[in-house]
Amino acid sequence: MKHIHKYLPGIVNTNGIVLFFFTIAVLTQCSSYITKEEKLSLKKYEGEYILLRDAVRNDIKIIKGERVRVKITATDDYIKVYAMPATVDIVKGEWILILYLFPDDFEKEKFDLKVFEDRLYQVAKPVK
Repeated sequence: MKHIHKYLPGIVNTNGIVLFFFTIAVLTQCSSYITKEEKLSLKKYEGEYILLRDAVRNDIKIIKGERVRVKITATDDYIKVYAMPATVDIVKGEWILILYLFPDDFEKEKFDLKVFEDRLYQVAKPVK
């Protein structure tokens, strides 16, 4: 190491700084507001619902009171809930975003199932 230090003192001295920032970056990337298990648990909320408010995307509209299928996508950055009329062929139909949640929608930016349920049930109610 002495030989390297002699020729590249700036690099040797900055290794600790580079390692520090790399560690911070990795820890920041690994911390998420929602765990993998919580993401997977959201799949149980997919199914048929009654829409409680109109949903519109461009020229596509689903009317309040219509029976819909719900699909949920969750990542480290957001949770998206989509709906499609239950009467439409799932292959041919188009999904409309009905709920979009970010980490800051949860207290201390930590996922809370109760908050998710409350927000979901404001836009759609499950078909029993």
